[in-house]
Amino acid sequence: MKLNTAATMIKIVPGREETFELQLSSGEYLRSNFLCVATGGITKNATAEWLVSLGHELVPPAPSLFTFNIPGNAITSLMGITCSDAMIRIAGDKLSHRGSVLITHWGLSGPAVLKASAWAARLLQEKKYECSIMINWLPAFNENTLREKLQKTRFELAAQKIANRNPFGLPARLWEFLLSLSGIPVEMRWADLPATLQNQLAKTICSHVLAVKGKTTFKEEFVTAGGISLSQVDVNTMQSKLINGLFFAGEVLDIDGITGGFNFQNAWTTGWIAAAALNS
Repeated sequence: MKLNTAATMIKIVPGREETFELQLSSGEYLRSNFLCVATGGITKNATAEWLVSLGHELVPPAPSLFTFNIPGNAITSLMGITCSDAMIRIAGDKLSHRGSVLITHWGLSGPAVLKASAWAARLLQEKKYECSIMINWLPAFNENTLREKLQKTRFELAAQKIANRNPFGLPARLWEFLLSLSGIPVEMRWADLPATLQNQLAKTICSHVLAVKGKTTFKEEFVTAGGISLSQVDVNTMQSKLINGLFFAGEVLDIDGITGGFNFQNAWTTGWIAAAALNS
């Protein structure tokens, strides 16, 4: 076992069987008739040159599964609050992503945000992680249906203060924040809510636009999109279609999944398939 040692070069030594020779960062050489590459995600093209030199196509890497940095926005004052059901759409992307959203001191996190970053990994990379996102804090409604609901609520809760009577189950501080964004005073009663502010509240809740400037995680992105092209790998054995005896497993391949354990499952499954093929 070689710890804290990188492979800097790989070549094939002709013989009765294809034999691999690896040059290590320590200056040593290793030879084997079989090689399984399970290095994890490739973060830079340069780190995969030793594999590309063998003729394999590298799908350019891109960060995936990361949180959104929203600097200078008042929403960060709500850090620690979770909305259990919200919908996020990134400007320029047709897809919407639904799930819980966690407000942090730097911006937004949570399953819905991580899913959005995964599906739009390439788009966000092209935008250099500066874009607008739109959040619907009540995805069961759109602006029209929410206006209708608010109109009914004005009569049902007429004497109650709007800030004190939240009929939608949103976290109290988030509800107060959305009321403030809509220009609704904390002392206003439901009966006194004018149509203009009612419509603004529906728009704020269903189409809350925030400016993302950068991606932020605890240390680094959870996974990386891109890697060795799947078209050059036999998925039944994880063996290269170009070179006998060369196998791949895990995130070094062009595989990345949404949050929920799918990337772990990819690593375990492809590792098991490669090991079974090597042992056959």
